[in-house]
Amino acid sequence: MQVLPRGWSEVIASVRPPGRRALAATIAVLMVAGALIVAQPPPAAAAAQISLTGRGYGHGIGMSQYGALGRAQAGHGYAQILAAYYPGTSLATGNDSQAVRVLVTSDTDGQASVRAETAMTVTTARGTAALPGSLSGGAPTQWRLRTVAGTLVLEGLVGTTWRAHGTPAISNLLSGAASADLAAADGTIQLQLGSRFREYRGAVRAVLGTSQRTVVVTTYASYLPSVVASEMPTSWHAQALAAQAVAARSYALFDQRSKSAGATYDTCDSVQCQVFNGEADYSAAGALVRTWPTASTRTAVAATAGRYVRDSAGPAFTQFSASNGGHSVAGSRPYLVAATDPYDTYPTWTVELTSSRLESAYPAIGSFRTLSVARDGRGSYGGRAQTVVVSGTGGSVSVSGAAFRSAFGLRSTLFAVTINQLPSLPRDLDANGTADLLATTASGHLYRWMGRGDATFLPRTLIGPGWQQMGARTITTGLGGRSSTELVAVDARSGRLLRYPSNGTGRFASPSVIGSAGWQTMDALLSGLGWDGPGTNGVIARHASTGALYYYVLGSNGTLRSAGRIGVGWNTMSHVLFAGDWNGDGGPDVMAVDQGGRLWLYPGSGAGSFLPRQQLGHGWSGMSSLVGGSDWNGDGVLDLLATDGTGRLWLYAGNGTGAFRPRQQIGVGWSSFSLIT
Repeated sequence: MQVLPRGWSEVIASVRPPGRRALAATIAVLMVAGALIVAQPPPAAAAAQISLTGRGYGHGIGMSQYGALGRAQAGHGYAQILAAYYPGTSLATGNDSQAVRVLVTSDTDGQASVRAETAMTVTTARGTAALPGSLSGGAPTQWRLRTVAGTLVLEGLVGTTWRAHGTPAISNLLSGAASADLAAADGTIQLQLGSRFREYRGAVRAVLGTSQRTVVVTTYASYLPSVVASEMPTSWHAQALAAQAVAARSYALFDQRSKSAGATYDTCDSVQCQVFNGEADYSAAGALVRTWPTASTRTAVAATAGRYVRDSAGPAFTQFSASNGGHSVAGSRPYLVAATDPYDTYPTWTVELTSSRLESAYPAIGSFRTLSVARDGRGSYGGRAQTVVVSGTGGSVSVSGAAFRSAFGLRSTLFAVTINQLPSLPRDLDANGTADLLATTASGHLYRWMGRGDATFLPRTLIGPGWQQMGARTITTGLGGRSSTELVAVDARSGRLLRYPSNGTGRFASPSVIGSAGWQTMDALLSGLGWDGPGTNGVIARHASTGALYYYVLGSNGTLRSAGRIGVGWNTMSHVLFAGDWNGDGGPDVMAVDQGGRLWLYPGSGAGSFLPRQQLGHGWSGMSSLVGGSDWNGDGVLDLLATDGTGRLWLYAGNGTGAFRPRQQIGVGWSSFSLIT
C-alpha cells in the first residue's frame, strides 16, 4: 500500500493551501550568491488573505453546552454536570409557580399590540376590566396599549382603523397607571412582533417610561421550556437538557434577585440575558409557523422542578455558552473558573478575512502588513486573544480580542491566525491550527513534534525508520493538486525525486515520482510555491558540485520540468531555505547562510527571479539546522527556527517586515536531529 521507509504510522492531516496575491511588478533580476547585479525597487504591497481558525462559540464562561452534552453522553447526571462547571456551588429547590417578568427586546415600536380573542381583560394596579366584544363598526381583530400624552390608552383595530375602547371602567383603570396587562381566558396571548405574532403563556404588559416597553408576565414553569428549547438543541441527551434547565432557572433567579425594588422587569428575552421565544410563532393570518417548547424540554423542566444552583448569597450567576473550545474562561464569581474541558467537542471553525476588509475597518493602518495577537495562555493556539494589533504601512491599531471578535463576527476569541500574503508553509500536520516540526536522526529515524501554537512542542513521536536512504528533502504543499502537506525527498539509491502526500486520513499515501533519475546530484531542496507568480508551484534545487540554483516547475502531468537556472555560486552557502514572504512585499523569499556565518535574505520578485539581497544577521555559522517559511508562535507572522552546535533550539520570531524580534531559546537536546526545512 505504501512504499515509504518502513514503520510509517503517524497521522498527518491535510492543510489548506496558502493563499496567493498578485504582484504589480514582474522584475527580472539575475543575482548570484556572491554578488548583486541590478537593483530594483520592491513591488508594491498587494492583497492578502487572513485565515482565522478557531475553537469554541461564545464567551466560554461557566457551562459549555457542548461540554454538557459530552458529559451527559459519558454518563454524567445533570447535578454532576453542573458541579463540574460551577464548582463550590450547591443545588437548592424553589417553586416554578413563581412569577417572572421578561422584557421583550424586539418590541420597539412604542406599543403593545395583541391579537384579539374572546374573554380578554385589562389589568392595572386599580383592578381588572373585561374588554368589549365589539366597537363601533364591528369586532376588533387586535388590541393595543400605547402612550398618549403620558397616559396609557387602549384601542381596538376594526377593519383598518384603530378605535377607542369606549368603556368608562377601562378609562378609570388606565388613568395614572404605570403599567397595564392584557390577558385572555385561555392563559395564552399573541403579541405582534413585526409581521408575525408570538404566543406566550401569561399576560402582555405595557410599561410607561421614556419609551414604552413591553414585558411578558409568566411563571418559571411556562418560561423555562421555551428557554431550554431556544438555547439548546431539543434532540440532545436528557441530562444535558436537564442541566440547561437548571442553569437557565438559576440565571433568571439571579437576574430577578439582582434587580432593584422599582425595576419593571426581571430578565430579558435575548442573548443579553437568555433567549426566550414563548410558545409559538404565527403568521399575520393566524397560521402556525413553528412551536418552541418540545416534549423533551418540558420533561427537562419537570424533572428538575424548582432546582437551581446556589452560591453563598442565593441563586448563582450561572453563565453559559455554546462551547468553551476545550478550556473555560474565568468569570466574575469564584465558581466561574478557568479550566480544561475535555468533554467539549465543538468542531473548529474558519473565518477568512481580506487585507482590504481590515484596512476598511482600521483605516489608520494604511496598507495591511501584519496581525499579531497577545493571548491569555489558556487552551488551544496559546489561549484566547486578549489584544489584537493590526499593523500596516501607516501605523498600528490595537483592539481587545472581544472587540476584534465583534467586528468580524467570530464565534469566540480563541483562534489562530494564518496570513496568506504569499507562499508560506503552515506545516500543520495534525489539523490543530498550529505548525509541527519534523526531523531525522543520523540512524534514519523520522520524528514529529506537535506544535502547541506558542513555539513550544509536545514530546516527540516516532514516525518511522529508514530515512538514511533518502537524500535532500523539504516540506511543501500543492504539488499533487490538493491542499495537503507534502514531503519531497530524493531517493539516494535511484536518484529519483519522490513526493509523499498526506492521504487526509492520518497517513502518507504511496509516493509518486515527480522527477526521474539524476536528482542525487542535488544537495538542497526548497519549496517553489509561488516562485513564478501567483498560482505557480514547483521545487528549487541546488546542484551539489556546481552550486547552481535551479527552479523546476510543476507540469500538467504532475512531474517537474526544469524552468532554468536562477542563480550560481550557491555552493558557498551552508544553508539554503524557503522563507515564505518574509519581508511582506508580496514575493516568496529565500534565506541562506554564507561561509562567513552571515544570514542573507534573497527576496523573490514573485515573477521567477530575485531582488537585491539583504543581510539579516551574522554569527550563524554555529547553526546546524534552519527551518523557515512558517508561523511557529501563532502571531500570524513568519518565523525562523534554528538549532545550534550545542543542541539548543532557537526561535527567531519575524516582525512581518523583514526583521527579527529578540530570539528565544525554546528547547535543548537537538544536537542529534536534523530539521527538515
